[in-house]
Amino acid sequence: MRLEDELELKERRMQEQESLELDELAELAMERKTVNHDVDVEEKPKENENKYPYEFISPNKLEDGEEPLSKVVGLENQKEELLNVVDWFKRSKELKAKGISIPKACILYGPAGCGKSMLIKEIIRCSEAPVFVFKGEKDNAIVEGIIDTFEKAREAGHAIVVFDELDLLINKERRVIRALQENMDGVESDDDILVLAATNDLDEIPGPLLRHGRFDKLIHISYPKGKDALTLFKKYMNDFGVKLPDDIDNEEMELSLNNISCASIKAIVNDLLLRNGFENITVEMIDKSIFNITDRIKSTPEEDNMEVATHEAAHAVVAKQFPQFFDINRLNISGASGIFHAREVEQGFWPYEKVLANIKIAMAGIVGQKVIYGRASRGVESDLQNARKSAYNLINICGYSTCWETLPVISGSSRTETQTKRRKMERKIERLLRKCEKETYKIVRNNRDKITALAKLLFEKKHLKSSEILAVIG
Repeated sequence: MRLEDELELKERRMQEQESLELDELAELAMERKTVNHDVDVEEKPKENENKYPYEFISPNKLEDGEEPLSKVVGLENQKEELLNVVDWFKRSKELKAKGISIPKACILYGPAGCGKSMLIKEIIRCSEAPVFVFKGEKDNAIVEGIIDTFEKAREAGHAIVVFDELDLLINKERRVIRALQENMDGVESDDDILVLAATNDLDEIPGPLLRHGRFDKLIHISYPKGKDALTLFKKYMNDFGVKLPDDIDNEEMELSLNNISCASIKAIVNDLLLRNGFENITVEMIDKSIFNITDRIKSTPEEDNMEVATHEAAHAVVAKQFPQFFDINRLNISGASGIFHAREVEQGFWPYEKVLANIKIAMAGIVGQKVIYGRASRGVESDLQNARKSAYNLINICGYSTCWETLPVISGSSRTETQTKRRKMERKIERLLRKCEKETYKIVRNNRDKITALAKLLFEKKHLKSSEILAVIG
C-alpha cells in the first residue's frame, strides 16, 4: 500500500472514531437531559407546592350560643366597633347596592403582647369568610407576593386579607407601599375584600395608607388594666382547671397585674403551674410568679444593693404623697437594678399638678440616695430624663408659663428660634426643676425613717406588692 493511501485510510478511521465518540456523547447527554427533565417534572410541583406568599385559612365558625369576641377580655369599645365592621362586611353586597361605602380595612395598633393577633383571630371567626394571611416569600419578593395574595382573595369573591406586623413588612420601602395602595384602591372600588392589619407602631405606617378608602379604621389595643387584667388572669387559671386561693384580694391583684401585657399574664400562670403544680395554690406562690415574670433578667452578677433598694423605696414614699394621682403597685429589686410601678388613678388625664407630682416622683430615687447615703449612683438616667422631659413639655408645649412663649418643635420646615429666646425658656425649665427638687428633698427628709424601713424590707424580700408597701409607709 502506498504511503498516501495508508495515511488516507488512517485519517478516515480517526474521523469515524471521532464521529462515533460524538454520537455516544450526544446520546449520553440526551439520556441525562431526559433523566433531569423527568426529575424536574416530578419534583417541581413538590418544590412549589407551599411556595405561596399567603396561608389560606377556612376559619371555624362560632359555636351555638357563643357570643362574638367573647374570648377577648375587656376592650369593650374596640370590640363593638370591630363587630360593626364585620356586620357591614357580611352585608357588603346589600349596602353597595344602595350606594353605601363601608370601611374595608382596619389597623389594630398597640404595644407587643397586648392581644392584637388574638383579636384578629376572633374577628375572623365572626366573619365566616375565607382568609388569606400574607406570609411573604423566601426570596423577599414582597411586592409580587402582595399582588398574588390580593388576586387570590378576589378570585374567592368575598374574603379577608390579613397583614400581621405591617410596620415590619413595609419598612419604608416605596415599592411595597405602592403595591398596597394600588391593591387597596381596588378593594375600595370593586372588590368584596376586608383587610385586617396589626402593628406595634402606628407612626411607622405612611400617611397615604391611612387615608379614608384604605385603612379606614385605626383601633388602639392597650394592655389590660384593673379588673380586665384580673379577669384575664382568672380566665387562664380557669382554662387549666386551677382553683384560686380563698384569701385572694382582688383589689390587690389588680394592682399587682397593672401594666403587664396579656402575654405576660399568661406567662405568670404558666410559671405558677410549672413551679407549683395544679393544686393548693397560695397567694404567696402567685406573688412569686409575678416577680419571676416581671423581673426576667436572671444573669445579673452583682449582689443585691441596699442603695438600689433605698432608691426604689424613695420613689414609693414620694408617690404616696399624691394618692389623688397615683396608686402604688409593686417594687422589684434584682442585683444593681430595681423597678417601681405605679398606676394612674385617672388614665390619660394629666393636669399641671399631676405632671409636677410625676417630676417629684422621678427625682425621688436620686434624692433619697443623696439624703441617706450622701451620694448618688449610676442608673438614674431614665428617672432624670423623665423629669426633664415632663418639665420641658409643661413649659414649651402645654404653655405652663405662657402660651405665647412656647417653642415649636424644630423640623426642616419650621423656623429655628433665636438662642436668646431658647435660653430664656431653658431658664424657666431649670427654675421649675429646682422648685420640684427642693420640695422632693423636703418630702424625703420628713419620711427618712419610712424610706429606710421600706428599703430594708425590699432588700430582704426582693419583691413587694402594694399591701406590703403600704403596711410600712401607709
